[in-house]
Amino acid sequence: MGVIDVLWLPGELAAAPVGERATIVIDVIRATTSITTALAAGADRVIPVRTVEAARDEAARLEGALLCGERRGLPPPGFDLGNAPEGFDRETVGGRPLVFTTTNGTAAIEAVRGAAAVRLACFRNAGAVARAVAGDAARGGRGVTIVCAGRRGRVSMDDAWCAGHLVTRLARAVEGATLTDGARAAEAASAALGRPTAAGLARTWAGRALNAIGRAADLRACAAVDDLAVVPVWRDGALVAVRVGEEDV
Repeated sequence: MGVIDVLWLPGELAAAPVGERATIVIDVIRATTSITTALAAGADRVIPVRTVEAARDEAARLEGALLCGERRGLPPPGFDLGNAPEGFDRETVGGRPLVFTTTNGTAAIEAVRGAAAVRLACFRNAGAVARAVAGDAARGGRGVTIVCAGRRGRVSMDDAWCAGHLVTRLARAVEGATLTDGARAAEAASAALGRPTAAGLARTWAGRALNAIGRAADLRACAAVDDLAVVPVWRDGALVAVRVGEEDV
C-alpha cells in the first residue's frame, strides 16, 4: 500500500498533491456525515458545489433535485434541507439527486476531485472505508491521503479525531503501511480523545458552533461509529453510494 498520510487542512495539498493516491475527505461536523447518511438512505447521488449560487443553478437544471447545505450552520433561504444528518431520511431523499454546498466540506471535496479515487469518511462509515482502502492495497494501491476539511481555514479537532481513528484501522488492516508525521499526529490525537461521543464532539470548535445555533442534537449522529456500510465515492461528477464488497468499490 505504501504511505498513509493525513493532511490536517486542504491547504496542505499544494505541498502534497494527491495524484494517483487513494484520497479520503473528512468533515465530521457535518458534511461527510450528512452525505454518507443521505446516500445510505437511498439518495440517487450527491452533487457537491462550492457556492450557494452554483447550487441553486445546478438544482434548477436537475429534475427532482433537492437543494441542500448550509452557511453559518443553517440552510440558506430557499433550500430544501440543511446539513443536519437526521434530516436525510429515506422518505425525504430516497431516489432523488441532492445538490449540496457547505462552508468547509464541499470545498475540500472540490480540492481533491482530480485524484484517482475519492471517498468520503466519517465516524459512521469508518469501518467500511477502512475495508475499501484495504481492498485497494490488496489490488496494488499506491497509498492513501486523508484530507481533513478543517473549519474556516483552521485545524478542526473533530476531523483530526476521525482521521486518526481511520489511520489506526488502516495500519492494522494493511501489511507494510508506513505513516507520515501528519498521520502519526492524528493517530495520537485520536488515541488521547478515545471513542467519539456527542459530549466529546460538543467540546470542539465546530461542536460549540452548532450548540450556539441550537443544533447540538446533530452531534449524536456525528458521533455514531460504524452504523453505516455505505462509502460515498466520486464518480462521473457526483458522489454515489458503494457498499464494501461490491466489485467496483
